[in-house]
Amino acid sequence: MVTLLITSVLVIGLIAIAIYFWQKPANTRETIELPPPPVTSLFASEDPKQLAATTRVEQQKVLAPAAQTDKSDNRKPLPDELIESWRKSPNPASTTRLLHAAALSDDADTYRNVVELVLNVWQGEGISKMSAAELQNLLNSEFWLLSSNTRNSGAGFVLKRTLSRAKSELERANNST
Repeated sequence: MVTLLITSVLVIGLIAIAIYFWQKPANTRETIELPPPPVTSLFASEDPKQLAATTRVEQQKVLAPAAQTDKSDNRKPLPDELIESWRKSPNPASTTRLLHAAALSDDADTYRNVVELVLNVWQGEGISKMSAAELQNLLNSEFWLLSSNTRNSGAGFVLKRTLSRAKSELERANNST
């Protein structure tokens, strides 16, 4: 009985192998290529010749406001009243407002001076209910409000060094508690 069972399993296995090899193998080397898409211009409703006909004067009219914007100084001075009001009562909310205003000034020197001021007050008197980790997160998050040109300038480099020093001091204070 066992011999019959084993023999039938072997015969069925041999038949399955024979069917597998008799099948025509799929030709996977041939790929179906799609036809290339039709060539069109970016602005299908306009003729490319019309776009080329734009005169130099029209281009200058469009580019002049952009050139003036690039040359203008978008920096906003930080009001001294804001710094003085913060010095009178440094708390987390006023510290956040001060650093945010300094970052919005888009001036790396202003932001660096405010960072040093906040760090000195935090180390000396302390800012009530503000941990080292919270201050470090606040300094880093407000840093990213500065424009990329400001962050990558020479003053931005000095600011990054100041933030690095602040980070190490705050980490030291955070680890000691």
